[in-house]
Amino acid sequence: MKAFRLDGQRALISGGSKGLGAAIASSFAEAGADIGLIGRDTDGLNRVKAVVESYGRHCCLIEADLGSLEGARRAGETALELFPQWDVLVNNAGIARPAPILEISEADWQHTFAVNLRSALILSQHIVPQMISRGRGKVLNISSLGAFLGTPGLGAYAASKAAINQLTRTMAVEWGPANVQVNALCPTVILTELGHEIWDSPAMQAARQAKESRIPLHRFAEPEEVARVALFLASAAADFIQGVCLPLDGGLLIAP
Repeated sequence: MKAFRLDGQRALISGGSKGLGAAIASSFAEAGADIGLIGRDTDGLNRVKAVVESYGRHCCLIEADLGSLEGARRAGETALELFPQWDVLVNNAGIARPAPILEISEADWQHTFAVNLRSALILSQHIVPQMISRGRGKVLNISSLGAFLGTPGLGAYAASKAAINQLTRTMAVEWGPANVQVNALCPTVILTELGHEIWDSPAMQAARQAKESRIPLHRFAEPEEVARVALFLASAAADFIQGVCLPLDGGLLIAP
């Protein structure tokens, strides 16, 4: 259906060199969008670019460290220098610095918030004004199920994702009158390359079985499953969805 396509549109994706960012880039390109990728991993960015171009779409690369204020600003400036018009912004860049709350360093706390929250703010401040001036656009913030649950050892990560949910709601209220839709995706564990590396290891099998047993579907999410929902929210099919922080959890939040 045409409503689920992104033909003629341009999407900017942070954290686009691997994992979920790569899956979203592939899904969007297959749906007809040209892609801009922001990331630090040159080889990874080029691999994703090749996938995007295999669908016959254009792909530009922006190498940037989004943990740096200057890096985030320069990424936004470069995106606008390359193309003055962007139709979709996906704030996907994210990190985790596991540590108990009483032990986490101030540096790790600040860096987590810089990448997970501040970069979304800075990129949006650069990219959204031209959406508002044109009267259309989509912003998708990648959050986490950890925004809803207490997760031992991930206090900084969970707090940053709860903050991105509230930022999403405020963006939606402020930009909705200009026909800019803003939503967040909040997935459980995603079996990206890193997800497999962690959860497929023999040392994690008992923890994985316990975690999956609490999910009614009894499994974690695949990157493509999350990417398809991201495509829906970026498409015209979701034009009346605004300010939603959508759990993608296989039913975990409703499980007894």
